[in-house]
Amino acid sequence: MCQLARGSCRDRFYVSSADALAVDQAPAVTGSAEGNALAFLDRVGDDSLRAWVALDGDRLIAQARALDALPPEAKAALPLFGELVGIKDNMDTADLPTRYGSPIYASHQPAGDAALVAELRAAGALVAGKTACTEFAWMTPVAPATENPVAPGRTPGGSSSGSAAAVAAGQVRLATGTQTAGSINRPASYCAVVGFKPTFGLLPTAGVKPLSPVLDTVGFLAASVADVRRALRRQPLYRPSEAGGLALLRTPDWELVAPEARTAIEAVADRLGATAVQAPAGYEELRDAQRTIQVYDSARSLAPEFQHHPERLSNELRAALAEGAAMNPGQRAAADHDLRRYGPALVQWLRGYDAVLTPSADGPPPAGLEFTGDPRFNRVWTLIGAPCLSLPLAFTATGLPAPLQLVSAPGSDDRLLASGEALARGF
Repeated sequence: MCQLARGSCRDRFYVSSADALAVDQAPAVTGSAEGNALAFLDRVGDDSLRAWVALDGDRLIAQARALDALPPEAKAALPLFGELVGIKDNMDTADLPTRYGSPIYASHQPAGDAALVAELRAAGALVAGKTACTEFAWMTPVAPATENPVAPGRTPGGSSSGSAAAVAAGQVRLATGTQTAGSINRPASYCAVVGFKPTFGLLPTAGVKPLSPVLDTVGFLAASVADVRRALRRQPLYRPSEAGGLALLRTPDWELVAPEARTAIEAVADRLGATAVQAPAGYEELRDAQRTIQVYDSARSLAPEFQHHPERLSNELRAALAEGAAMNPGQRAAADHDLRRYGPALVQWLRGYDAVLTPSADGPPPAGLEFTGDPRFNRVWTLIGAPCLSLPLAFTATGLPAPLQLVSAPGSDDRLLASGEALARGF
């Protein structure tokens, strides 16, 4: 056997519902599932990037052969026939271990698949393996940490580290990710791939290790926007609007963005004709409210691990959980109050544009592998459930990826993807 392993305020302001770009190196899906599987294993090789935490080549080949044995009409009915998909290690898989990026779960084998994994399999996709995830999808990478294939010696970001790296390296065209603050859009930008965080609730979270049920969102990292559309396998949630084109939002944190990244983002905005705009009142309050909710909820979601295995948690996570455990319900309620106070106006403001171009991080991927980046530029959008699309369109003068994403109003996923495809065609 070929194996590799290493150790409430949700009634918001919208209805929730269950192209090649700069880096697009993975070959297209062929007519043979087994051929796709063998090519994938060859591309991964010895996994020098450490993008994968569980691979089983024998299992994969057997499942591919089973797909190939289907009659032609059955194959034609599978929209993702033979597609290799990486599954983030905080999502349950019945036939591969799920460790949540923690030694506490070193031998954990779920009894069933996460809901999205089951949907992907039902559509004909092959689970390529489990991609590396930071500790409980928080901030700390699991040693030995994943490498960034487009920026050697720099972090691929987190928490969807392995998914971003595997797509960037051309090993798969598609991988799953999750985002509670910035865990899809930041690593996508750091690795110069497409990252799609949909409207909250568009994709199911059942079978995903929870941090904050009102924030946790499932999405994709992909080689192109077209791959994201294929993965959705249905018309995304869409709400018509009287949108007014593309805007550049610098946000109140704009001065924290590295100068070379600001220059690169502004160059893209100028080329696309984006209008510079200011965020409505309450942006900073919403940013801080998201962090409060995430820390408070995570302390309760991970209470068993914190209480029974504190010595097996990183110092960073242990400190965050202690902070959350010390918060009182009044602090959580105050954060929900800020969401109700400022959120509706921000959502209404977003509806005035096809998409808003804004940073997804404070600069290019940080040097070293220990720090996975600052999620502050994603917090507000995750809090209000807005769809976000990272696109690899901006690069610094030294060739490093600059963090750029498009944001639309909740429910406007289809419009956001269409905008992303149109912008990519202009580059």
